Amino acid sequence: MENVNILIVEDDLSFASLLQERLVLLGYSSYDIVSIDAIADAMEVKEEFTPDVILLDLNIRDSSGIATYDRIQAIFDGATIIVLSGMDNRALSLEIVAKGAQDYLLKNEINAGVLDKTIKYGMLRRTFQVQLTESEKKYKDLFNNSPLPMLKLSVSTYEILFCNQAALTLFDAENAHEIVGKSLNEFIISEQNLSAEDNSPRWMGYYKQRTLTEQDISTQIILNQLTEDKEAYIALVVDKTDELLFEQRKYDIIAQAEEGEKKKIARELHDGLGQQLVLLNLLLQNLTPVASDEAALEQIKQLLQGSIQELREMAYNLLPPALEKGFLNALERFAHRINATGKMTLTLSIADQINEESFVNVDRFNLYRIVQEVLNNALKHSKASEISISIQPIEGSKISLVVIDNGVGFNSEGLNEGLGMQNMKHRMDMAGIKGSISSEKGRGVIVELTFKG
Repeated sequence: MENVNILIVEDDLSFASLLQERLVLLGYSSYDIVSIDAIADAMEVKEEFTPDVILLDLNIRDSSGIATYDRIQAIFDGATIIVLSGMDNRALSLEIVAKGAQDYLLKNEINAGVLDKTIKYGMLRRTFQVQLTESEKKYKDLFNNSPLPMLKLSVSTYEILFCNQAALTLFDAENAHEIVGKSLNEFIISEQNLSAEDNSPRWMGYYKQRTLTEQDISTQIILNQLTEDKEAYIALVVDKTDELLFEQRKYDIIAQAEEGEKKKIARELHDGLGQQLVLLNLLLQNLTPVASDEAALEQIKQLLQGSIQELREMAYNLLPPALEKGFLNALERFAHRINATGKMTLTLSIADQINEESFVNVDRFNLYRIVQEVLNNALKHSKASEISISIQPIEGSKISLVVIDNGVGFNSEGLNEGLGMQNMKHRMDMAGIKGSISSEKGRGVIVELTFKG
């Protein structure tokens, strides 16, 4: 049998002797059993003996009642305590067990089987407690020493219950008291607060947050529900600020390179091929064809003039000069050019509060390219006779730009994204522009863009 150190705390010497005899008969070694009758003796025994199990009578020579349990438990913290009593007191037994005692046994009901089973269950419970304590320590070490910011949150309110040092650093907090007790939503400045769908066991989202020192950061929040505690999440808060800034800088470099190439191509088309086509057109104007060639020559002239016009349109789209004077100016010029074709009517509705200064916080070039793509799609595919563009301020210092056409529309659920649509979404993502497209067959298309003004 496994060695078990047993301490008997009992001032009835005959009963203590009876317990020892029963324990020896059960196979426990007499060398591992010590009997005392007072708290004072327990202090002396502690120097040389560490009990695994304590058989405790609450009323002994120098102590009585619940106080006896408290004092013994304080001396031998971690030992399994089994209370032995001559009185059947249900309230007292419940209180003792609630304090951590293994069991509450009546002396007149104790037999060898009950005693052995209670001790073994107590030892098993003690083993589990030790393992649990070690597991909790490993968990706390992992939590506290993680280089990534970690929080324990309430499932219902997202209140911060615990945090590690990395989380304090992320939120610029000097100590845990500055953030514990607050909802994580208090640090979120995105349009949507933290809201895990259906209290799912694992959830992830991206948010803008503001630290205690008013620094804005971009974060990825990952929530994992605890297995043993369904009312709590462990939240991993990953700082994505530098990563997103790097992506933004990379995009800016690529966009500048792309626009540089577009300007170069536009100039080459205008100054090279464009001038040659104009010269060719002049030469044709000076030819005097014979009667039989007049029709063919006229057809060539028309094709040539159409090519010159198409080339100018291409160069303009690659390098819109009107954009240098502002977004609204470029949009008005674009509307004038569409209306001049006579194919459809484009109307602009711009709120009085909106001016060129309203677009200082948005990437105007990419905003123009997005609107340009929307309008070009309408011209090519919608068969619309009317298009309207409305630009209005909305809540939160934002601007709404809505494009509506009265064309044939399409089934937006089955929309296949072409290159133009992919380019639009890419420009929107990198420029921080939110957008939505809605349409039904026969009811035209509505495109709404929102961005910071």
